[in-house]
Amino acid sequence: MKGTRTCSLRSIIAICCAVAVVIGLAIGLGVGLGTKSNSSNNQTDTAAAVAPSTDNGTTSNSNATWWKPQAKTTWQIVLNQTIRSTNFDNVSVYDIDLFDTPPETIAALHSAGKKVICYFSAGSYEPWRPDAVAFLAPVLGNAVSGWPGERWVNTNSDFVRYIMQQRIELAKNKSCDGLDPDNIDAYNNNNGFGLTQDDALNYFQFLANEGHSRGMAVGLKNAAALVTNVTDLADWEVNEECIEYEECAYYQPFIAAGKPVFHIEYTNNTDVGDLQAVCQESPTNFSTLLKNIQLDEWYEAC
Repeated sequence: MKGTRTCSLRSIIAICCAVAVVIGLAIGLGVGLGTKSNSSNNQTDTAAAVAPSTDNGTTSNSNATWWKPQAKTTWQIVLNQTIRSTNFDNVSVYDIDLFDTPPETIAALHSAGKKVICYFSAGSYEPWRPDAVAFLAPVLGNAVSGWPGERWVNTNSDFVRYIMQQRIELAKNKSCDGLDPDNIDAYNNNNGFGLTQDDALNYFQFLANEGHSRGMAVGLKNAAALVTNVTDLADWEVNEECIEYEECAYYQPFIAAGKPVFHIEYTNNTDVGDLQAVCQESPTNFSTLLKNIQLDEWYEAC
């Protein structure tokens, strides 16, 4: 997690302006900020915005094409450290933070022959993000366990989906080749909205269609319960610690479809013995990395 930032008078004024814009958008979108009926569980949701529109806010473009990586594609993921643009690793793909990575770094990665996946949290509120002010209180749910300050969001809300459309548009403008939308598996957590697997499936379909319509690939992050329903739609799987949790078999449909499983196992020990043990257990054709939990530049690959 990133540290806190101090607020200058200029930033306070900017935040106030942003709030005014957000309220205007809410009015323009017809976003209700009170209660709604949740059709998936027939419970009254006192912290929700509106239900998704019938078209999921999707921009359709049947002529769009995008990058489609193959199984065993080599990769690296760096989310909490500035990438050294003169020291790229001998891998094909970089998974990097959408907000923290400047366009110049993405351009340098492209010049080095790399494909770029841009990471953002699609299912949680992170208070340090530049668009955090856009998440009004009614769409914020319970705290994300283990991540101070982070909260689940109501992914059924048109307002949240509009924010994600803007993030996806930012990824397009930065020339990202693909998207790594995290935290769509709220159904496995005490999210505060009663979000279900069906809600997560609907939300991933929305995200994938938004990315694909803009010419970017889109991967599934964890969410083992969704795999069989999205293998045709998702362009890869990013999995964290399927060996640790004995879940690797759930992701085999991606390999069967010729698509990558970008797989991470975490360690606090950089001893080579850890890597040997992980590689012995890693399924054939997974793109497996051993990483620090901080997701800095250090890694070992099978």
